[in-house]
Amino acid sequence: MGGDALNYSRIKLIVKIGDEYRSKPPLIEINGNGLWECGEYVRYPYSGNLTISVMIVDEDSNTILLHGKLERGITEWIGAVPPLLVSTLRTNSDDEDLTCYALSQQNFDATTYIYNWKKNGISIYEVLLPFDTQSNSVSRDYSGNGYNATVDGAVWIAGGRVGGAYSFDGNGGGLVCPLPSIFNDWNNSFTITFWMYSMDIESDNTRRCLCEVYVDQNDSLQIFQYNSSLQIGLELNGTNISRASSTLSNNTWYFVAISWNGSNLTIYINGTRCPSIPGDTNYQNGNTSSLTIGYRSDGSNVFYGYIDEFYIYRYARSPHQIYQDYLDMRNGSSDHRTLVADETSIGDSWSCTITPNDSTRDADSVDSNVIVITAYGGGTT
Repeated sequence: MGGDALNYSRIKLIVKIGDEYRSKPPLIEINGNGLWECGEYVRYPYSGNLTISVMIVDEDSNTILLHGKLERGITEWIGAVPPLLVSTLRTNSDDEDLTCYALSQQNFDATTYIYNWKKNGISIYEVLLPFDTQSNSVSRDYSGNGYNATVDGAVWIAGGRVGGAYSFDGNGGGLVCPLPSIFNDWNNSFTITFWMYSMDIESDNTRRCLCEVYVDQNDSLQIFQYNSSLQIGLELNGTNISRASSTLSNNTWYFVAISWNGSNLTIYINGTRCPSIPGDTNYQNGNTSSLTIGYRSDGSNVFYGYIDEFYIYRYARSPHQIYQDYLDMRNGSSDHRTLVADETSIGDSWSCTITPNDSTRDADSVDSNVIVITAYGGGTT
């Protein structure tokens, strides 16, 4: 089994081979601790081409973990139940993290899983561009808001931070999206996150642009590299707010988060908040209302490197959540994602839609169970 270790004594195994129900066998363990952990299994010897019915239930959480039928030579594996969304202690209280696990889908060899978290049935994303599907024409927005990116000269590569990514050659080309509506009012909070890999951030002084949100000549946001750091320029009604990151290195993946709460602009690198360093204000803006990735909206100041997992959230993510996002993706894994307790409130209904992807296409999206956040009941003495 994968994911959290399970107390094997609290696992119900209902296995029927042909017409005969089989009793629960011993767990083939690696660690000998009574927990069903990754790499451990159970065995039911049999012969012939009988149909095997399997149901695995976690009695602690009253959750069906696996359910289906196998037949030798016909069925390769059992199809998964919907993605499993659970709270840390399985009590769904407001002081527990939520974790969504992606389970294998029948007859589809997924290389990545795309997660669309929803609060009260509405996506928390304004834009969700994972860049997992190979395409040099369009990149799908999985938020459901229709901000698909037109690929204008950037090149898709398989070796991103998580699945695929887009490569920018420093000379021409990028991605263009319609201007997201959240930027029509700068009183709106938002968080922009992505992974970046720069080929020349140590030596480049040309203000290469990673992202621009251009509304008009008085209102824009630009993320660019300059003097070995990441620079953020936010222009509101002609007034510029600028911030700079700490020093970054060439040929290194960094997880970047830019948070705006309506009044304060904050940069995070690899989940760690940067000091409030004044940034460069002598940069130039583009000229076309849009969201661009890898260059400015006028096509200039092209980035030289890779960008992956470009998301815009409809609120200011908490510092704990930004660090958790970094932890979830830093090793390239997509088998689960975690929402920390800071993001939830009593009465919220949380769910997640997962889309498996094999780098060429998506499988059918699957909705998780819904968790309603309750008040912490406290312990007993």
